[in-house]
Amino acid sequence: MARHHPNRELALLLDEAEWNPAELARAINELGRAQGLSLRYDRTSVAHWLTGSRPRPPVPDLVAAALGRRTERLVTAAETGLALPGQADDDLPLPPDAETRDAVGRMTLLARTDADPTHRARLTGAVYSLHATDSLTWGAERPAPAKPRASVSRVSPEDLQALRDMCQVFADIAERHGGAHARSALASYLTDDVGRLLTLPAELSLRRRLFTDAAQLTHIMARMTMDAGYPSLAQSYFTISLDLASEADDRRVYAITLRAMSLQALRLGFPEKASQLAGAALDAGPTDEPSTRAFLLSQRAVTHAHARDRRRAVADLTAAENQHERATQRAGPFGSYPRAGLDYQRGQALLALGDFERAAQSLASSAAARDSDQRRSGALTHARLAATLLSLGRLEESCVHWNVFLDHYPSLRLVPADDALVHLRRSLYRYRREPHAAAVLHHARSVTRGGPARPRSRRT
Repeated sequence: MARHHPNRELALLLDEAEWNPAELARAINELGRAQGLSLRYDRTSVAHWLTGSRPRPPVPDLVAAALGRRTERLVTAAETGLALPGQADDDLPLPPDAETRDAVGRMTLLARTDADPTHRARLTGAVYSLHATDSLTWGAERPAPAKPRASVSRVSPEDLQALRDMCQVFADIAERHGGAHARSALASYLTDDVGRLLTLPAELSLRRRLFTDAAQLTHIMARMTMDAGYPSLAQSYFTISLDLASEADDRRVYAITLRAMSLQALRLGFPEKASQLAGAALDAGPTDEPSTRAFLLSQRAVTHAHARDRRRAVADLTAAENQHERATQRAGPFGSYPRAGLDYQRGQALLALGDFERAAQSLASSAAARDSDQRRSGALTHARLAATLLSLGRLEESCVHWNVFLDHYPSLRLVPADDALVHLRRSLYRYRREPHAAAVLHHARSVTRGGPARPRSRRT
């Protein structure tokens, strides 16, 4: 589109959204901040787009996401008239020579590219897509099965145990140090070890268990990538985890992954997508596993709360409580749902419903139940509790929990912790002359690292 040709597609979308250029610019900047982009667009920028100029990628995708959220329908970058010639809407940011479509090939190629610092920017520069997982029904569309290659070697029970051990190792690393720590090591492990095992011949029962473990490892990689501040790349790993779980015929891992994707969508500011994913998780998940059921119900409760649907949120929380009481513990990072997690979700739902007093009680219960080695979840729980207490005017209590958060902070590498530190400084600045707040701000200065978990915000 030449510069002197008006962008009628974008103009029509603005009319449909009932937005003016300044409102669209603000929405784009907001979405960019959630994905680590430092954007400074205003009404003049949008006016230039309307006259035919085009912003650089990934801004067209952000424009499509903002308009899609406003109009409550799918909008692609191509429909905005801003996509560059040859730019395709691709829900998986793989290199252009990626011809394989089976889950194993996609996982291996994605992880190999991610493990290479010279090619990683191609993946980390993409933006989150609202339509990457439009087909969510369990069993609706099976991925192309991976074909075992001819080999004299076969998968053994010892190989399977090794994968399970590594699931626990990387889950523990993410919990103790944050997902931005050792993420590239897991990318290499997925490429070199997991990818090789998934292509070896194996008995059917062993092969299904192998794919379940691979799905779990890819899920952990997605969560670590979320922590590192790469939402689109995390979404790609989550999508591959779904396909691996589907090939393993494992409804539980499939549903747990959809639940994590719901959490991601909510954090990025897409409550409708989060609600869709949470509902799909419950539809796909097993009905005879109380722990899993409680885990899935608690997330749907939070999405209902964000929609201001108190009745459904409370109903799901009550059902989650009932299921949790019947649950038994299972080994492994995907085996159980701790009480602290359920209390945290209850607190999140109550916050969204505006019930700050009861939210503080639930978050306090969650914080008290965290084990000392649960640094990631413990730190974020104390930060959330501190912010809630401050909103209730309980400054001294808030400072107690901010100090606990700061005690954990130096050992953590994750974007949510960096964001919590920013919130701490901003919210306590007005109280800087109060002794308790002044001490916390001094504590924050003393523990600040040289850099955040994610790269500095990218200007576009």
